[in-house]
Amino acid sequence: MASMQDIADKAGVSRVTVSRVLSNHPSVKAETRKKVLYWVKKLDYEPNLIAQSLAGNSTNLIGLLVPEIAYPFFSEIIEAIENQAFYEGYSVIICNTRRSLEKEKNILKELKQRKVEGVIAVPVSSEHSAAAYQRFQLPAVMITKRMEGFSCVYISHYVGGQQIAKHFLNIGFQRIGYIGPTKDSTSAIKYAGFQNYLAANRVQLIDVIECPAPENMNASMVYQRVKAYAAGPGLRCEAYLANDDITACEAIAAFRDLGYSIPKDIAIAGFDNSLLAREISPKLTALAQPLEEIGRKAVEALLEQMSGNAPPRMYELESRIIARESTINFNSST
Repeated sequence: MASMQDIADKAGVSRVTVSRVLSNHPSVKAETRKKVLYWVKKLDYEPNLIAQSLAGNSTNLIGLLVPEIAYPFFSEIIEAIENQAFYEGYSVIICNTRRSLEKEKNILKELKQRKVEGVIAVPVSSEHSAAAYQRFQLPAVMITKRMEGFSCVYISHYVGGQQIAKHFLNIGFQRIGYIGPTKDSTSAIKYAGFQNYLAANRVQLIDVIECPAPENMNASMVYQRVKAYAAGPGLRCEAYLANDDITACEAIAAFRDLGYSIPKDIAIAGFDNSLLAREISPKLTALAQPLEEIGRKAVEALLEQMSGNAPPRMYELESRIIARESTINFNSST
């Protein structure tokens, strides 16, 4: 009995393309579809989706693990991945790890039982999650973070920190601060890039308001930490980098309650350029991650892994500053 791979070999296309043709997916060119259907008929191929699934063959399912579905940054990545996966003929099972290593491990076990063909993941920890994905023993692509031994799609958070620092200096700010984690994963890398670029230009960070990254949209710890810092050492800076867009929004709320105007009294920039950055008032200057490109490249990298022909690769994408009302007067040049 002919297999899907037999059809692919005869037609000179990938097994994924054969799957798309059989599911009548609109992305396949007419000429390719005609060629595949010729060999389907020639080899008398009869697809049996239930039998394929039971045999461990193609299910056209991939898993997607993110730490927080409701956070706009991750919801935008989810949409980009789901769109690209659909174009490639795959369905996506979306899972929320809630930043728990134990939940991440259990999700991977469940996804394997559901016979996914691979996963795309924001790992809970670049260091401590690796063992779970190695035990998973199926293709896996990491996004937004680097994890050795796996294909990864990400931006350089170090360069991102540098870009924000350069933006502040170009405007003319000299009293500069930071709000967020300084020792955790990508946040530490971002903080180092920001701090080192300023130091190279003979500007030292003044206020460093240490607080953990918000775990969800209901976070209020940043607001409380900013208010507490203002009541202690006091706010001494004219511009702050916030670790992410939620942190920036919380900080803006605290600044306003303390009587400061944004950006007249205090300027602030976020990191990610999520929907929050575009909708808050004043609109938030932010380091933009190319979310659609991350989604597209992650799916492409996973399909390469699933084909068995590609070793793990690092895909470092470019980021850029989106300057908005929270840091600049649009009547002046930046």
